Amino acid sequence: MFQSLAPRRRRLISSVAYTALVALAAGLGYLTFRATQRPNEPRPTSEVAETITLPLIDVSAFSARSERSSEVERLNLSLRLRLTAHATVDCYVYILARNAHVVPKLWAVWPAQANTAVTAGGHFRGGTPPTGEPVQLTSSWTRVTATLQRPPGQPPFDTVTVYVLNARGEVLLERPFPL
Repeated sequence: MFQSLAPRRRRLISSVAYTALVALAAGLGYLTFRATQRPNEPRPTSEVAETITLPLIDVSAFSARSERSSEVERLNLSLRLRLTAHATVDCYVYILARNAHVVPKLWAVWPAQANTAVTAGGHFRGGTPPTGEPVQLTSSWTRVTATLQRPPGQPPFDTVTVYVLNARGEVLLERPFPL
């Protein structure tokens, strides 16, 4: 049937068919691309609420100072915390100082009643947020100061880790600082 047409018409029909095939392939490629890309639509309110429950926390102005006396040695720490989102979150702060290079391992936790949140080996396990220092974080800076006692004559701590937990016991921040 196609061969019974004049050569000029055959070329015209072939060109139209080829153009239609190229347009179909381009259209399918574009639709595939659009199907794999997520549009920047506003998220439902349930998703927005889930992202607010885990805010990002900034840490600034960390400082550590050792003090010694004949009876006790202590490490005084200071830092500032804030949320990066415009919200208010009730949190609990723990500070764990460790020296993992000595045997037995040396550790101390602040606040003092938070010993239940740390294993016998000096590892943080959380689980009981109310034993930490209660802090209400906002988008403005909140200063946290801590004093950790160390038995006299023991080697100094080599790292300090700051933990911030929400009321459900979820870790919002775990940040180590070398000393």
